[in-house]
Amino acid sequence: EDHARWAERYHRLLRDTKQLEHRIEGRTNTIARTFDRIVALLTELDYLRGNEVTEHGKRLARLYGELDLLASECLRERVWEGLSPAELAACVSALVYEARVGDDAMAPKLPSGKAKAALGEMVRIWGRLDALEEDFRISQTEGVGQREPDLGFAWAAYMWASGKGLDEVLREADMPAGDFVRWCKQVIDVLGQISAAAPGEGSTVAKNARKAVDGLLRGVVAYSSVG
Repeated sequence: EDHARWAERYHRLLRDTKQLEHRIEGRTNTIARTFDRIVALLTELDYLRGNEVTEHGKRLARLYGELDLLASECLRERVWEGLSPAELAACVSALVYEARVGDDAMAPKLPSGKAKAALGEMVRIWGRLDALEEDFRISQTEGVGQREPDLGFAWAAYMWASGKGLDEVLREADMPAGDFVRWCKQVIDVLGQISAAAPGEGSTVAKNARKAVDGLLRGVVAYSSVG
């Protein structure tokens, strides 16, 4: 009876081990296939050439976030050149902001002029990237997949970076002060990345990104960042 029990344990453990090995092998193969697809996409976009990282790829390496590839393409296509610091803050907000599920689905209020045109161009570039990712069978859950930019915080970011008062901005944004501060801090973080990744000579983006940080990092936002 002891031998029979040990034999039963052995066969049960052997079966469980084989099942685990099969699951690990399946996941490993999935990761490898996903990696190959991402490499192919980045090669198509000239971020990689064989084993070489291009200048575009080095810029992308300085950006991190859910929409880092979109940010890199905006820099590449000079979408943000000539924007004021407040306009740049509005555009960058679309890279980080995500409306809560169930929030009002009405079209958001946007700054006029160059900022509105740049936001429209960002959505166009996102559409091109989204189509490419579908061609390469890359989903949003696989690392490079890019969700659609959300323009819902653009007006609030623009107003605050322009020096408007907190009460006025919160009324326009229709959000709690805590949420407003949290999104501002995320915009500031990405602006810092863009300042580091933006081209130097002949570009206004790096300088205006730093100025946009100064415009956002004031009042309650600055106070919440202390310490």
